Amino acid sequence: MDDLIEGRNAVIEALRARLPIVRVLVAQNLSGDAISEIERLARETATPVVRVQRRELDRHSVRGAHQGVAAELRAFTYAKLAEVVSAHRTDAMSLIVVLDHVTDPQNLGAISRSAEVAGACALVVSERRSAAVGAAAFKASAGALAHLPVVRTVNIARTLEELKEAEYWIAGASERADQLLWDAPLEGRIALVLGAEGAGLSRLVSETCDFLVGIPVRGRTESLNVANAASVLIYEWIRRQEAGA
Repeated sequence: MDDLIEGRNAVIEALRARLPIVRVLVAQNLSGDAISEIERLARETATPVVRVQRRELDRHSVRGAHQGVAAELRAFTYAKLAEVVSAHRTDAMSLIVVLDHVTDPQNLGAISRSAEVAGACALVVSERRSAAVGAAAFKASAGALAHLPVVRTVNIARTLEELKEAEYWIAGASERADQLLWDAPLEGRIALVLGAEGAGLSRLVSETCDFLVGIPVRGRTESLNVANAASVLIYEWIRRQEAGA
């Protein structure tokens, strides 16, 4: 079964957020205000509601806390890098956000939201040891993942080399950077690479970047969360485009 959202409140939130739900499963003879709200929202979004035996929900449940309700999320369709590059090959200003083994789906969703709002043309994630686009990421993206192409790759470093061939400058976010975002060349065609929570960029990915860029820190906390760092750097890219217009 595709990614499953479990629980009455979780399903209500998913319907309100217009996540790509295939169908809602409700245990037979289950009723109440929450069920009525689920059925109302499902009618508004033309989402089928199917009554099933509770044991079927038990069989598919991951957490065992479905409360008699679950929503089956449609499998996400990933984009192809070649198609993204081809669609933006003549753009003087183009942003692609690359995630080097970011594992938290909440971070994936939050970063995709910032990227889509900023007009990025794609998000690139690793196929292994990374968060996939599922229910948690969709929820955190506030709908952005319905509009932003996401590319899955087996090798981040090799993908960065392909982006270089497509005339993107590769900017890696790192605490060890020699230059801060105010001084880094973040104009034009940029592939912004962010590393895993805690570990940061892998050695090979860091070495593949054209330059590393850091965010100034004045407080006692060492660094920003990867999703917050992504927002800061993405909006510096926007500022550069506006300043150069």
